[in-house]
Amino acid sequence: MTFTSAERAAIMAHAAVLGLSADEYIHQTAADRALSWQRERDAFRAIAQRRGCTGEELVQRGCLADDGG
Repeated sequence: MTFTSAERAAIMAHAAVLGLSADEYIHQTAADRALSWQRERDAFRAIAQRRGCTGEELVQRGCLADDGG
């Protein structure tokens, strides 16, 4: 994986503040983002299922609008 100079500097600086190596920082950050994405995806699917549609239908129909008034 290749980072720009600015990206590399930002990663190194933030990793240093957290007391991590750049590799540890990248690993933890990537894992956190991936797990967060999975949780959001699963929650979205659960909402769609409760409303009787697929995730794609939920987006297309705009089923995310609050029906509670």
